[in-house]
Amino acid sequence: MKKKWLIGSLALSLGLVSAGSGALAAAPVTGSTAVKTVAASLPGKEGPATINNLTERSIIPLLVHAKKLYTYASGAGNTYGSEKFDYNGLEYRYLTSDLGTKQQLMNYIKRGFTHNAAAFYAQTQFLEMKGRMAQVNADVGNHLQFDKATAKMVSKTATTAVFELSVPQGSGQGENADVVVKLKKVNGYWRIDMSPDTLF
Repeated sequence: MKKKWLIGSLALSLGLVSAGSGALAAAPVTGSTAVKTVAASLPGKEGPATINNLTERSIIPLLVHAKKLYTYASGAGNTYGSEKFDYNGLEYRYLTSDLGTKQQLMNYIKRGFTHNAAAFYAQTQFLEMKGRMAQVNADVGNHLQFDKATAKMVSKTATTAVFELSVPQGSGQGENADVVVKLKKVNGYWRIDMSPDTLF
């Protein structure tokens, strides 16, 4: 019983557990070392981030979670077999039914981002056509490895925070990218307060 409590407390204190992300699986505890993992969610099924203690360590899982949200949305959900159409000389693709309306897209993005960040993203990166959300049929995003980033807190109040990150390139080559992340506390949990496309 003590082992489970220790692992659960450690994961919660680090902000590693997110609602809907699956059960916490633990390896046997030996001495004072606990090995823990958080079960991965299927793309599009990520729950809301539930990090309420924002630190230089807990911001990394929040960013990894947020990037998964962005990757799924910017890929139109599951792009296999998505309907395409031409509009103003560009090819667009409709988002899958789980992101098909503006409200569905907003609700999904708000699992890791503030309302204003999600609204700006939906407004500038998507097109509403016949009540359905669509986007230009193109690959977007960077290949930065946020899971291997190091963070430094620049400022933090009870409701806002700014961090500077050093993020390795996806290829493992070249200098790390310097990334500034702004966050805001919403209903007791931290959310990224900048549009996903400006970060990822």
